[in-house]
Amino acid sequence: MTERGFGALTMFENRLRKLKKEREKWAKRESIECYRIYSEDIPQVSCILDRYPSGLVLYDKSSLRFQAEEGHDERFGRIASIVRDVFQIDEEHLFLKRRNKQKGLDQYDKLSIEGNFEWVKESNLEFRTNLSDYLDTGLFLDHRITREWIRKASKGKSVLNLFSYTGAFSVYAASGGATKTKSVDLSKTYCDWALQNLEHNGFKSTNHQIVNADILQWMEEETKNPNRERYDLIFLDPPTFSNSKKMREEWDVQTKHRNLLLLLLTKFLSDDGEIWFSTNFRKFKMEVDEEEWKQRGFQCTNRTKESIPVDFRDEKIHQLFCIQPESIS
Repeated sequence: MTERGFGALTMFENRLRKLKKEREKWAKRESIECYRIYSEDIPQVSCILDRYPSGLVLYDKSSLRFQAEEGHDERFGRIASIVRDVFQIDEEHLFLKRRNKQKGLDQYDKLSIEGNFEWVKESNLEFRTNLSDYLDTGLFLDHRITREWIRKASKGKSVLNLFSYTGAFSVYAASGGATKTKSVDLSKTYCDWALQNLEHNGFKSTNHQIVNADILQWMEEETKNPNRERYDLIFLDPPTFSNSKKMREEWDVQTKHRNLLLLLLTKFLSDDGEIWFSTNFRKFKMEVDEEEWKQRGFQCTNRTKESIPVDFRDEKIHQLFCIQPESIS
């Protein structure tokens, strides 16, 4: 490793020790169990570190080209060693993740079969997480604030959660007094996970439905049903891209979001209903402009900035839009 490389790792260690103290104090004050500690603060140390009650998760965020370079594994191993030293933990409590180039539902594939499931608390709710077996843990920490907003907005409403993943937003909606929730996702693994999250938090009613389906195909079939349900609140956080064999057509959030949002608006949203749309595509641009929303009687508010928690320094971790009737403003 070069002298410059050692210098960057020394900076990383110093930064990590400082962040450890700051984050632990903040998390204790706010009663938060799961949070981000480090997020590529030093450009030469491209990784992310998250904390959970049972351990830390370290993501290698280096480019695929850089990951293939000689010496990268040794360097990432050195970064992991620094993390273990700073937090005084053994190898069993530090989980290493690398995001390879993926297609379709590869992101749903297991990385291992260790079965390290645990229930973690967020607000007054509990969610099932797994730090070892999947690329993601089951709970997207950057949407902590958004989930609380959805809870407050759900009282007395019917809620549709598309691309629902492990159903955290449905749990929050149910806890906020939603009359019913419907969670739709392509992955059976995550549909089963969502059901466990709902039932564990006391929402075993048939009013909280899980649908394992291709979202676009499900919507197409629903539009043909004259008696289809309309929903007071629709939340969707679709993947950036997917070409899974389980899907009828390829999905790309930038090219497909316009038609999807307008279809939800005209065919699935109730009078005075609202849509919450999020994406983690860093270059995303909303294709429906302010004038078109206005012509349809709606307004689209970008709530990204205020939705990003203080433990996330990455201002592009996601974008969040709230689409409401103009009369609500």
